[in-house]
Amino acid sequence: MTKIEDFRVLFNTITVYSNLLEDVVIDNFRYILDLAVKEESIDEVICAWSDMVNCLYNEEYNADWRKYINNLILFDNNYFTLECAKGKYHDLNPNIKTAALNDLNILIELSDIKCSDFKDLLYFKFPYDKDIIDSLASFDTASKRLSADEVAEYYASNGVGIFAKFKAFKFDSKNEIVPVYNPDNVKLKDLKHYEREQNIVVENTLGFLKGKPYNNVLLYGDRGTGKSSTIKAILNEYYKDGLRVIQVYKENLAHLDILMKMISNIPLKFIIFIDDLTFNDNDGNFGALKAVLEGSLAKQPDNMTIYATTNRRHLVKENFSAREGDEIHLADTIDETVSLSDRFGITVTYTLPNKDKFIDIVKEIKNDRGIEISDDELILGAERFALSKGNRSPRLAKQYIDYLQARLELNLELK
Repeated sequence: MTKIEDFRVLFNTITVYSNLLEDVVIDNFRYILDLAVKEESIDEVICAWSDMVNCLYNEEYNADWRKYINNLILFDNNYFTLECAKGKYHDLNPNIKTAALNDLNILIELSDIKCSDFKDLLYFKFPYDKDIIDSLASFDTASKRLSADEVAEYYASNGVGIFAKFKAFKFDSKNEIVPVYNPDNVKLKDLKHYEREQNIVVENTLGFLKGKPYNNVLLYGDRGTGKSSTIKAILNEYYKDGLRVIQVYKENLAHLDILMKMISNIPLKFIIFIDDLTFNDNDGNFGALKAVLEGSLAKQPDNMTIYATTNRRHLVKENFSAREGDEIHLADTIDETVSLSDRFGITVTYTLPNKDKFIDIVKEIKNDRGIEISDDELILGAERFALSKGNRSPRLAKQYIDYLQARLELNLELK
């Protein structure tokens, strides 16, 4: 095994994975080595050690040094990882491949380091501070050791960077793609009585994933009918097939071209998810989205599609003044309001269930959860709940079952 001191020199040879040298753990590791080799103050070593180990002491890494280093390797985004993810490992320039494998071997050996290796070095360099060194927080090296071949195969199967680690993202106001750490895990089987609508979206998604013709999709209809949940459920069903979802808020639509450029070379498939899409008159984001859908000189990337949900068929809030004027003006106004929705190749309509369908949805959710209650009591409670809310919807059915389950488990009276 490489001596711990040797990493001071080895790190300087890293090229393809050089951005990892800026990671807080590796940066503190290098700083500790420098202090130890130069026999600087133990106080500075303690501060750097605390910063380094603090990063290992969280739920994700569970004080495991090797797991932390493995994650750095597996989720890095560089030219080598991108080409591997595209299945082009064997076509890589030999010089780049050799450099990348050299980097990987160094990082894999780095993952072999044990807490005792660190402390042995510190004992040697600071012999009069043994008690202090003994008191330093410890960590493990417990996870499985990677190999270079396993790493290349991982990129090919899972993609690169944060897209290998997470499945759901948001495009924020800083024009950055940030992960959703706790995405909704709703499944298609959880969405009752909307199989026809779901199948339309699923079939389009499968075409998208398999490189077949596909369309941008507008999911239109009443609130609480499962439009957004359908998209979330499709992500959960197919993320292992390379599907990812990036949610974009309406106010950031003007920057869609930036997002398109950021993901165009990532070898995964991206649904751009726009929830509750409506526009006011003279909203600049209206034109931005319209151009991306169809009408811009730039082609929409083949690895991207847009799925939007809305409660308004034509997406634009209208008022009576918008329809004033002569017949030509009126025709132009109406044409403009429908022009955006028409650019979605598929429109799927979700409508509120009638009373019987609502009760069926309630019963199916109840059965899924194994709740024991008579049909008469269930139906009476569901109707009371619906009347208190003023409508019947799949969302309301789930809310009622949540309410019912909580009261039953707490032995509270049903109202």
